[in-house]
Amino acid sequence: MWCLKRFIYTQRIFENMKGIVIVDKGLENVAKKEIKEKINSEGTIEETIVIFPIKEEEELCKVAYTCQSIKRAILLINKVQITNKLDESINKLIKKLSKKDLNSLSKTFINCERNGEHEFNSVEFAKKLSKKLKQQTTQTTKTKENLYVYIHNKKAYLGIDFSGKDLGKRTHRIFTSASSLKGTLSFALSMIAKYKPGEIIVDPSCESGTIAIEAALYATKKPVHYYDKEFSFKKINDSFEKIFEKEDKKIKKEAKNIYSFDKLLRNIHNSKKNAKIAGVEKNINFSKTDISWLDTKFEKESVDKIITKLPSISKRINEKTVNKIYQELIYQAKYVLKKNGTLTICTLKNQLIKTIAEKKDFEMKEEQIIYSGKQKYYVNVFKKLNNKQID
Repeated sequence: MWCLKRFIYTQRIFENMKGIVIVDKGLENVAKKEIKEKINSEGTIEETIVIFPIKEEEELCKVAYTCQSIKRAILLINKVQITNKLDESINKLIKKLSKKDLNSLSKTFINCERNGEHEFNSVEFAKKLSKKLKQQTTQTTKTKENLYVYIHNKKAYLGIDFSGKDLGKRTHRIFTSASSLKGTLSFALSMIAKYKPGEIIVDPSCESGTIAIEAALYATKKPVHYYDKEFSFKKINDSFEKIFEKEDKKIKKEAKNIYSFDKLLRNIHNSKKNAKIAGVEKNINFSKTDISWLDTKFEKESVDKIITKLPSISKRINEKTVNKIYQELIYQAKYVLKKNGTLTICTLKNQLIKTIAEKKDFEMKEEQIIYSGKQKYYVNVFKKLNNKQID
């Protein structure tokens, strides 16, 4: 349990000061690695959560501004096991906070996010917690901080919200389709594929271009929220705004070898427009190209990674069509991928692609399940069997 030692509006000292980030289920390891890369902090994972030590609050500001895999960044005050009962859960959450700490927190605005089965909803929890805190003090001064309560099944996390918004949303994600991946998931695919800037990567079925855009942002070190600098940490301390200038100075002008293809011209147009809004259109090679033409775009064994989301059998698309897409992609991947190259595929159902890949001399290196809300996706990473002759 972490609790406040001292609470001052311009500077706080915490006992074992920690930050937490909230992520989509399945993205915990991606976020942990990203935090390690950003601030050199070794996090611990809980379902939909990464908890990590911070030396100063500016580190949490950096995480909120630059990390591509997270939904919210919070300065942790307390973490407890809760029950289904509202009053009992709130009492457990604030039980060990000192009177002084409770005074400091009593005039903050409270947001609550809840996942799981409970005998209360998020609005009821926030309202009851606010009332409980106000009963602890006669203080009338409203603070600049917002309290955030995240409840996931039997765990509750209380902290100061450094985000003030859903960090998983992208201001450049305008021209999309119903099946387009969220930015956080698109970034996760590149990280699961172990993408390194400079490698030749190809998305042959780009839809709205999210995979290539997230890869380009990562490669250029351009903060994912570069064009949307409204964060609640600015209200906590004016000096925290310096994080924007500091991180923006790290932006690189060029990112090479990112290819975004699709057989539909409208998808290419939409991808280009989204990339332009994100400020990375010059870093991505767009082309109206069918999957079956990859061997005309790239030399034999020249591509490092193919990363894409493919359709699955559904009411809108039958097995014959899906099978043809999978067969063609595997055939092309076998030709264009380097000997140590990988094929990373995201699908709603993955048994068919696994069967086809195995028959075509690909071995599965990794399989992960990731979520967008309640929607489950399978991510499979395949590698060519190098002892097989490439036609």
